Amino acid sequence: MLKLSQQINIIATLCFFILSLAFINVDGQIIIQDTLSGKKKEINFGDKIFYRLFSDSVLNIEMAPDYGIIETSYDSIIIFKNGTEISANDISYLEIDFKGLKKLREFSKPFIIVGLAVLSKGVLMAIFEGKESNNKELVPIYLSVGTTITGLSILPFMNKNKKYDLTKRDYKIITP
Repeated sequence: MLKLSQQINIIATLCFFILSLAFINVDGQIIIQDTLSGKKKEINFGDKIFYRLFSDSVLNIEMAPDYGIIETSYDSIIIFKNGTEISANDISYLEIDFKGLKKLREFSKPFIIVGLAVLSKGVLMAIFEGKESNNKELVPIYLSVGTTITGLSILPFMNKNKKYDLTKRDYKIITP
């Protein structure tokens, strides 16, 4: 049988570890929740967002969009790295910057050029040379390879940042 002081030490140690796990799981992210479906999207600290604020005047003047990198939040206040503090209730429009999109676009630019070059060679061969000699076999290969490379490399340019219009009350911002 353990002494009372040893039992208290064990219980205190277990409580400390349980509380530590609870604080580790609270990552303090800002959450955008769809009010209709209940789906949630997390915005991590350090992410760049574009936002537009509600107008303070009765005239409903559209405010210019602004951006910031989220540093932290508390009591429905979002704090950006430049020191700006904004109430989550004042945001009317929010757009989350997809970090990898710029890198994907830069990566795919050379492939677009190569794909267009192969595609144009196939088109020019088909138009000017026709079905002479082995063009029956080469033209479809050039056309299909060029179309595939160009089509796949254009995909990053078709993606956009995720946008949330908070004026319709379909979404709400939850801060820790």
